[in-house]
Amino acid sequence: MLLNFSCYNFKSFRNGFPFNMVPEARMRELEYSILTETVAGKTERGLSASVLYGPNAAGKTSVVRAMSCMRQIVLRGNVRDASGDCSGLFLVPFAFREDSAPVRFDATFTSGGMKFRYALAVWVGAFLERGAERYIDREQLYVNDMLVFDRSKDAVNTLKLDGIADDLNVGYARKDTEKTRMAMSANVTADSLLLVSDFNAFCSKKLVREILRWFEEKLIIVNASDRMRSYPAVPIEDGQMNAFLNRIAQEAGIVGSDFAYTKDPETHAPKLVSVFPEVGGIRHGLDADRIESAGIMRLFSIMPAIITALQKGAVLVLDELDASLHPMIVTNLITIFHNTEVNRKGAQIIFNTHNPIYLNHNLLRRDEIKFVERDRESKSSLLYALSDFRANGDVSVRKTSDYLRNYFAGRYGAIEDIDFTDIIADLLESGQRQES
Repeated sequence: MLLNFSCYNFKSFRNGFPFNMVPEARMRELEYSILTETVAGKTERGLSASVLYGPNAAGKTSVVRAMSCMRQIVLRGNVRDASGDCSGLFLVPFAFREDSAPVRFDATFTSGGMKFRYALAVWVGAFLERGAERYIDREQLYVNDMLVFDRSKDAVNTLKLDGIADDLNVGYARKDTEKTRMAMSANVTADSLLLVSDFNAFCSKKLVREILRWFEEKLIIVNASDRMRSYPAVPIEDGQMNAFLNRIAQEAGIVGSDFAYTKDPETHAPKLVSVFPEVGGIRHGLDADRIESAGIMRLFSIMPAIITALQKGAVLVLDELDASLHPMIVTNLITIFHNTEVNRKGAQIIFNTHNPIYLNHNLLRRDEIKFVERDRESKSSLLYALSDFRANGDVSVRKTSDYLRNYFAGRYGAIEDIDFTDIIADLLESGQRQES
């Protein structure tokens, strides 16, 4: 379960952002949707959904990219990039700052009955700076709210193993923490993660395995352009999966053909096909990409990720979830993640959208609704939640407020008053003058 994620100096966020998935303690709304998990004798609570609103180029996708970037770095175990620039990891610092600063990521989550906080600061130089040394500027690991290690570029400054004594490897780390710290400091590599190298070797393979498993299996990120042409990573038989697809299609009102996964003859990867009624005793199947609508392809492309998230209790992050989808489909998906009878393993869904229909107090809590806006002067993005507004005053937000109406009235920000009329009229007039 994701509790918090934050970043700093990444893409459009000069001063970073906090993305909080912990429910506001003072709020009493849609409480049936709150996830709970007992960790080290303490109950941790999490939101089951969160939606991001904001105008184009405000920074919504940058939030998704920040999570994706941290995930890639952890799974790679280093910040090296053979291309010599930032593109390989989307590791792009804020472009419009005069000083240089590291890019920072910080994630707090639960997994395997433990609570982890892993913080990482990476130095990549200034925006588009070539030849800059790339290294880990800071790296920290907390387990059950206790600091385990604090590492700078070339040294392990702090190592505290008392709180994880039961999870240590067999070796002298159990006997002499200072000796272990000094050995790790002597061995640390500036562009590699201490977590997956020396901490794994000297201290605890068990904890590292659990952290990597969360990033690899329980943080699922789907970009708007992704087409997930694979089965869910759960044991479902072929025929059962095809039957599931067709039940989804029928419920969504899709008629005219059946659907099935087949293996691509060249790549042997699963491929979605549309199957038509018999003609001359033969059923014909065509690549769904070629004949089906963008909405159908989007629905079937994200459905494996949704099933996998629910099966594993994972965090599902989707860039433009509702691209080409009817809002009734998305509304139902939100309610599924809110439904603890279906969402038994505590899966979470995070997505951005431009569709205001989900701004509804019967569908989402105030702390589940977030906004991103970008300042025109500083060019920096700002992220905040609807719950950040007070329940009284000039810009009050109560749990019974008309969120949609207030949003379009500009009371929450993160919206642009757009009128292209004069620009287009000037262009047309200019074209007419040139013709004459």
